Amino acid sequence: MAQAKKKVVRRPAPKALAFPPSSLAPQVLEQAAQGWLQSSGASAPAARPTRPAAEERLTEVLAETLRQLRAEIAELRARLDRLEPR
Repeated sequence: MAQAKKKVVRRPAPKALAFPPSSLAPQVLEQAAQGWLQSSGASAPAARPTRPAAEERLTEVLAETLRQLRAEIAELRARLDRLEPR
């Protein structure tokens, strides 16, 4: 009896991304896009209002929440340490 040849299955090569992800900051990309739009004669969309005060408040609230969580974790660890020797 003749042995059948094993068929070699090849996977297709992964497709390259049309545009590789950028390592530039979003603000830099936004400014470049706005400049390109203006130079091509397209009207630029209205500038988005920035909210530094809101972002600052969010940062403060998150930092306080983290401090509280760390304090609670430390308290739980201390309680576990007291209970372990028993």
